[in-house]
Amino acid sequence: MVCRLFGYVRPLEPQLRVCELEAYKAVYCGLCRQLGRTFGLPARFALSYDGTFLALLAMALAEPEPGIAPGRCPFHPLERRSLCGETPGLALAADVVALSLHWKLRDDLADEDLPRRLLARSGLLMTRGGYRRAAARHPELDAALAGMTRAQAALEGENCPDLDRAAEPTASLYSTLLASLAPEEESQRRVLARLGYLLGRYIYLADALDDLDKDRQKGRYNPLAAACGAGAETQAVRERGRGSLFLTIGEAERTYRLLRVRRFSPILENILTLGLMSTAERLASAPAGQKGAETDG
Repeated sequence: MVCRLFGYVRPLEPQLRVCELEAYKAVYCGLCRQLGRTFGLPARFALSYDGTFLALLAMALAEPEPGIAPGRCPFHPLERRSLCGETPGLALAADVVALSLHWKLRDDLADEDLPRRLLARSGLLMTRGGYRRAAARHPELDAALAGMTRAQAALEGENCPDLDRAAEPTASLYSTLLASLAPEEESQRRVLARLGYLLGRYIYLADALDDLDKDRQKGRYNPLAAACGAGAETQAVRERGRGSLFLTIGEAERTYRLLRVRRFSPILENILTLGLMSTAERLASAPAGQKGAETDG
């Protein structure tokens, strides 16, 4: 169960003001366009809310004001949409999406059933060039993803029942990722590293909660189920996951308030409080057999 940019870090849109929602959608669409520009049209299908959060945070810490202007989308040709122009933050987020997709496909190739393995092999062939370019630009992030994949596989192999140990590889990966956004101040780098660690832990546990029923049906490793024991009732496991997620959200909120951001603060606060809590509640209450995460789009 290798975590990836999957869609768990997203805003609670009804609680955003109109101008804030418009800015968020502009960054979301800007990342989609950046993926197409850098890696080709098929890469746009790897667009994620988690990648959008990364782009938002990178731009929130940067000096230049990102430009937002109306533009066209190939998936919505009849309407003009606000698009964020090219920025280093969007370029970084696109590269991270490409790297994460590659290592998720590698994981599917090793772990999933035959149809998924065939799809993974095809995906790896289609995205090989983009992955190599992204890895050349960010060898340290590629190495961190490779290390996370190996460490996660080892923990799954031993059926690790310790949630902290199980979440450590993904948490450490996101710590490295967010620390790379840091300005020159060492104090801010430490804050970003801690925030990344907590977000990685949240994403890992959210993914485990999302996959709980499917993992149990197929007899696959799930850290929440392992932590609660094989005979634990599903609802008890969900409550354990919900509690762990809410504790992580609380610390992430406190950590975020130590950052000095230049823009997008209301959107980021919404994501890190209301958005994460809404997702946790939805996943914890998902009926048996139903995936809790929504498809990005």
